[in-house]
Amino acid sequence: MIALWKAEYQKTRRRYLLLLVLGISAVALLWALGGKLSEDAREKGWYMLLYQMPLINVLILPMLAMLLSSRLGDLEHKNNMLGHLCCIAEWGKLYDAKLLYGFSMMLVGILVQWCGIILDGMFIHHFGGSFMVKEYLLLMLFTIAPSTAIYVLQHAVAMCCAKPAVPYIVGIVGEFAGVLSMFLPYRWFGQAIPWGYYGELMLVGSEYDRATRISTYFYREINWMGFVAILIITVVIYLAGRIIFCRKEI
Repeated sequence: MIALWKAEYQKTRRRYLLLLVLGISAVALLWALGGKLSEDAREKGWYMLLYQMPLINVLILPMLAMLLSSRLGDLEHKNNMLGHLCCIAEWGKLYDAKLLYGFSMMLVGILVQWCGIILDGMFIHHFGGSFMVKEYLLLMLFTIAPSTAIYVLQHAVAMCCAKPAVPYIVGIVGEFAGVLSMFLPYRWFGQAIPWGYYGELMLVGSEYDRATRISTYFYREINWMGFVAILIITVVIYLAGRIIFCRKEI
């Protein structure tokens, strides 16, 4: 497995995947923290970010998963590289090594975002109140969970489908459905797709008063059943994708 991991690194050295991750993470941070914040927004900043980050992540992180997985998968489909690799490595280990390598970069992007919003709130915008340690640890956990499921799905599609357009189609359709699920009253829709769990696992809701232009934030009940559900979905997608790949004919 370590040898396969090193091989993945060698194959992607000049493809600037880490730079892509950092660039997309920077866009997410600029979106979340850019612009001039009102005094009310500064005072409620910690709550504001708990509400805003899932809304931003449902757009940013699935796009990152789509780009990473499709580029890593495309490396193997070009010039029938899978046919050569599978002669010297087990199919399952190859599948797992590429999955872990790609998701490790995905995880870097999530951690950069998480650290960025905390450092900004503490030292740049100086949000009111004390830092909410428990809530922000849960935010990271509830960001990683759906992101893992989405990346595992995108990885399975990229590895099992030789046509490079298929992972992009799946990613774009899924991302659109995930955004839509956050604004529809039908909870079953968000629970049926991995992209919908950014909304299902939100910790904070918001009500906006148009007259005063003031947002009121309130805690939502933690959806632990949703968390367990997305973990089960992740395992099912992983096993299904791995089995299909191992039975794939080259």
